[in-house]
Amino acid sequence: MFIQSSSLCKLPHEIFENIVLELISDDGPILPLLQSCKQINNILAFTQNTHLYSRIFRYRFNSAASARRLGARTHHSRHLAHQLAWYSNALKCIRRADIYDNGVLDAFWASFALMSENDGKNRHLLEAAGLPDFVDEFVRNRLYQDSANTNGWPNESPINCLALWLLWFTSTEERLKAESTVRRNEIIRLVLPFVIVPFRYPSAHAPHNHFTMPLTENSNGHLRQSIIPAHGTFPIYRAGRAHTTHFYDRTDFEIGIPLSSTAAKLIFFSRRQVTPIGIPIHLPLTRQHAFQLGFGDQIGPTQEDVHELNQHKVVKHPSLASDSIRTPSSQLDDDWYRLTDCIYPMQKSSLKNAHYTYGSATGLWQGRILVPTDNAFAAILQHVQMPEEFTEQQLFLNAYPLFMRLREYHCVDPQDPVPTGGADDGFDDGISNAWIPRGVHLHEDLASRFLSTGVILIPILIIDQQSEGKLKLQHHDRTYTYEAYRPGLANSHDEATCRGCQYRGTCNIVYREHDDQFLAERSQGDESDTDADVDVGDDDGQFLQDASAQYDTVIDDIFEAMDEDSDYESDEEYCVERKCNGVLDIALVGETDYQHGQAWNHYKFYGRVREWDGLVALVRIPAHQHSHPAVGLGLWVFSGYIVGGQNFVGTWRALGEVNPVTPTLESAFAMTRREEGS
Repeated sequence: MFIQSSSLCKLPHEIFENIVLELISDDGPILPLLQSCKQINNILAFTQNTHLYSRIFRYRFNSAASARRLGARTHHSRHLAHQLAWYSNALKCIRRADIYDNGVLDAFWASFALMSENDGKNRHLLEAAGLPDFVDEFVRNRLYQDSANTNGWPNESPINCLALWLLWFTSTEERLKAESTVRRNEIIRLVLPFVIVPFRYPSAHAPHNHFTMPLTENSNGHLRQSIIPAHGTFPIYRAGRAHTTHFYDRTDFEIGIPLSSTAAKLIFFSRRQVTPIGIPIHLPLTRQHAFQLGFGDQIGPTQEDVHELNQHKVVKHPSLASDSIRTPSSQLDDDWYRLTDCIYPMQKSSLKNAHYTYGSATGLWQGRILVPTDNAFAAILQHVQMPEEFTEQQLFLNAYPLFMRLREYHCVDPQDPVPTGGADDGFDDGISNAWIPRGVHLHEDLASRFLSTGVILIPILIIDQQSEGKLKLQHHDRTYTYEAYRPGLANSHDEATCRGCQYRGTCNIVYREHDDQFLAERSQGDESDTDADVDVGDDDGQFLQDASAQYDTVIDDIFEAMDEDSDYESDEEYCVERKCNGVLDIALVGETDYQHGQAWNHYKFYGRVREWDGLVALVRIPAHQHSHPAVGLGLWVFSGYIVGGQNFVGTWRALGEVNPVTPTLESAFAMTRREEGS
């Protein structure tokens, strides 16, 4: 049977592309168009028209994050077409709603990338496909699937790590409020081991006893680990835990396995904060009421203080829309770069990318800490088999409020950063004092008065924004000077005195994808999008049958052909150019605001930021010394990451003369930054 080609074939190819985009925008099927004639099918074929499918990608998915993180080369048509195929197949897998499907792991990787790049479109597509319910069911039914091989403890497998992060990404305040108490408590119980067992589930991309990174070959002889009979080696090194995939223009792109414990903490605290804290009626109504009752100077909460706890979140959910400053995906840039740059502790992380955005830790933070009893913690250490009743009640787990106000200081070249603390042996860099040498005295050159804490000097501050803010660290006979970070204002960096600028001969820094070459002339155009010659045969009847068998009722099936794409790789090299700012180190200091100190005790904080991955370490000490040990409030070190630019999540550890290879009392904390005046 002979079927004459349609008169539509005379239309320009661009018109066909626009027709397809219009059909997709109205959720219309394109199968009838593909089957209308062989010539039209060839015009729109995936392998012949990657330009069309790159346009479909831009229409359906967010694309700003990929260009920002990987360079404009990712937006070449065939790379977007490939990504469209991967993402669309993942959406198909999720829509099938089978948590035991063989494609779930790959679908989770694609969904994780989509959420990391989300600026609105990606989340909409994933939610429409049913990801929230899909991943919720997965966690409830498969999180412990292989636990028989690990003595009942859930496995930190890639699929479990991704499932926990996707559960967090799809969490919203409305969704959690609609969750029944029974189902909410079930999720809390399931994720609890990831939250409070840090010697089994690591909370950092490299152990926090290290500050100087990357580790060197000389470090090998100093990387000590103890053996915990019930749980394995400690501290935990995650070297090489990564997934290699074809990602945009990178054919062997490595993405680190995301930390399960960080996601679990966010899931735990977000569900716990749904239920308000009960307000004891015996407490004074306000601080003024406490004074009227005759004990206003005593430390302790009022009903007003508890109301404040309930009014503000412990953790904030992922952003659903752009704020006035940053898009949702840009808030996750630091987290993404940590996953792609900080996989191998023996390798330097990429200087092209930031793992901590300046000013991220400044401001007022509020959250909670989880504190197990010493006996409960010791029991966890000794349990080879995970207890059947592994609950907050069985572990005597208590939650306490946590407040702090932090300020950020930078060491700017030609100043030298303060040395690390610890044993100076390539292993112990002094995490017990937030990587700062013991015996250092700290003071800030602001309008202030000083209070001696015994080990350091930290001021109770009256902030003067016009003052030349300096932080001075005195160690032995030397003073190390850091300057206050002020958003939007230049620091003291001078090209004439900066050693880095002098070495380069310029303050311009060019970071290249390949160190062995730099291509001065980069390709300005896309790969050829020219359509191939169309061979229109006579047997159109057979063609219609073949087309009907080849294409499913959804467009996604077309994209499988991309796996056989053989286009050449571009020689264009990705590079990032920026101005040197001379920042060599970041220090943090702070305290509890007076009103929060009166309710929950007064503390001082000091610490540093690890450049390699943006890990933040802070020591918390009581602001006032007590003559009797029983009155002591504990000396703790907090270490963790600022996630999504708004949540500070990690573990706290009891201080003392404890070797870093020895587990000590340790548990979880989470905080979120509050808006000033809120």
